[in-house]
Amino acid sequence: MIHFDRFGWRFADASGWALRDVSLEVRRGEFVTIAGPSGSGKTTLAMAMCGLLIGRHDGQTQGSVQVNSQDVSQTPLYQTAETIGLVQQNPETHFATLTVHDELAFGMENRCLSHEEIRHNCTKALDLLSITHLRDRSLATLSGGEKQRVAVASLVAGMPEVLVLDEPTASLDPEASRDLFHALADLCRRAGLTVVIIEHKLAQLLPLKPRLICVEGGRVVKDAPAGCGVDDTYPGWLMPRDACTDGWVAHGFSRGGHESANHAILDMSGVRVELEGHTILEDISLRVGPGEVVAILGPNGGGKSTLLQVMLGLVKPVSGFIRVCGMEVSPKAVSRLARHVGVVFQNADHQLVAESVWDEALFTTRNLKLVEDTTRQEADRLLEQAGLSDRKSGHPFRLSWGQKRRLNLISAILHRPQLLLLDEPFAGQDWENVALLLEAIGGALGVSGAGPVAADSESNRGACLMVTHDPRVVLRSCTRLLFVSKGRVVVDAPVPEAFDRLLEIGHDAYVPG
Repeated sequence: MIHFDRFGWRFADASGWALRDVSLEVRRGEFVTIAGPSGSGKTTLAMAMCGLLIGRHDGQTQGSVQVNSQDVSQTPLYQTAETIGLVQQNPETHFATLTVHDELAFGMENRCLSHEEIRHNCTKALDLLSITHLRDRSLATLSGGEKQRVAVASLVAGMPEVLVLDEPTASLDPEASRDLFHALADLCRRAGLTVVIIEHKLAQLLPLKPRLICVEGGRVVKDAPAGCGVDDTYPGWLMPRDACTDGWVAHGFSRGGHESANHAILDMSGVRVELEGHTILEDISLRVGPGEVVAILGPNGGGKSTLLQVMLGLVKPVSGFIRVCGMEVSPKAVSRLARHVGVVFQNADHQLVAESVWDEALFTTRNLKLVEDTTRQEADRLLEQAGLSDRKSGHPFRLSWGQKRRLNLISAILHRPQLLLLDEPFAGQDWENVALLLEAIGGALGVSGAGPVAADSESNRGACLMVTHDPRVVLRSCTRLLFVSKGRVVVDAPVPEAFDRLLEIGHDAYVPG
């Protein structure tokens, strides 16, 4: 179905090849997973097989790519799209309409399918992705995870012969991720659909016995048939070390520190948020003190991102009060809070504003007039650790999604804020980069990975609230867990106790295996 013959690709002005000497075949009806470190060429490989490189991006190519025996460089894109569909990392790049139903119907309408077939396929796709309740919603009102499911459904509804998904669960909660993987595997078995999934969440995928292709440095370094187990012959990045090793909790953070903190960095009481007549958050009361790292988990659309936005004053509550670093939060106070708060939004593209990676890294500190020689040295160090030192003069939008996320975080922490608000900062990251980002966050909060922090330094520590869907991150680095569902805090407890509670109420997908 897909055939790469010694294919290579180098983007214009790039110093090296994004893909090199790729020879690969994907047979009709196969269920394939492609894994690899962030920036290894996985997304470029997906674009190549969907006909989105040659003739559509400036660059140099070698070899060839065929889909269904047709050379994609010689085939009109609309014709290739009849056969193979791509779900990209950023769901918003898909959307061409304003509502969920219109988005699902859009592609089929362009292909002149009958009204009956469009309705049937839309209903089936909505059901498959468990988003029937979103059918008439405006796309602008959806959460990031809901948008991601709509993007997948819009491709599934058109029933292409091949479906390529580039990290389709990056913003999905663990239960939604598990359901999507099972649904795609079932489509392969029942409908003969060829499915290629680029993913980091291998723990949920490998039990479904996909063919596993590992990519590193633009090359295929491992290609194992369906059902093979992972062993020591696989690259080290595929098998992350134990998530508990060297966690922050072992280096000075106290569990449940909100009870003993002398003063709160964040204080919320009775917060209620309504948008378009719907209650998004209900009676949220929360106190976070120095040294706390609070994980926010919960289903997509439950209010997690809104919770972070209301803390910053970007969303105004209809009742309740919020104080950050002693200041009352309101829409008028956002600029004053910028000195004290570091933010990473859910969509990496939404906070890229500079013309180069270097300028982006220093953007916040320059605006706050805090740039010193030590700041530049720290920026250099972090960019090198993030694998971006050779991209400093390049435009941020030329980076991969995972690279953008690392740049977002560097920009957010250089001014050493007292409070970090991070919305899915680890999306698109392999575990090695997750560990790197966690170390950078720990440094910004005043925690040294080398040993315990003295007790008298507690008041100098910052606090962090992070929305994440990875329980390994929570286990390794968080002191406290909030589980938010349907706008309410269902669980608020130290991590071990919270995991026990989640198991009791049937949310085992949120607990590390």
